[in-house]
Amino acid sequence: MKTKTPTLLPEPTEAEIQHTAYLLWHESGRIPGRDLENWLAAKELLRHHHARSGGKRARAGKIPPAVPVSA
Repeated sequence: MKTKTPTLLPEPTEAEIQHTAYLLWHESGRIPGRDLENWLAAKELLRHHHARSGGKRARAGKIPPAVPVSA
C-alpha cells in the first residue's frame, strides 16, 4: 500500500511577512504592542494565500494586501 507524501508548500519569506504585518498593523489602527500578534496573523494569512495559489509565490513587489480588497 502506497501512502502519499504531503506536498510541502513554500513558507512565506520574512520580507512578505514583515510587509503584511505592517499592513495589518496599519489597517487595524496602528495599535502599539501588537507586533507578535500582527506577525503571526500575517504569516498565517500568507500561508493560506500560498496554499490557494498552489504554492506559487507572488513576483517581487507583488505582495498581496493584508486584508482582501472588496470589489
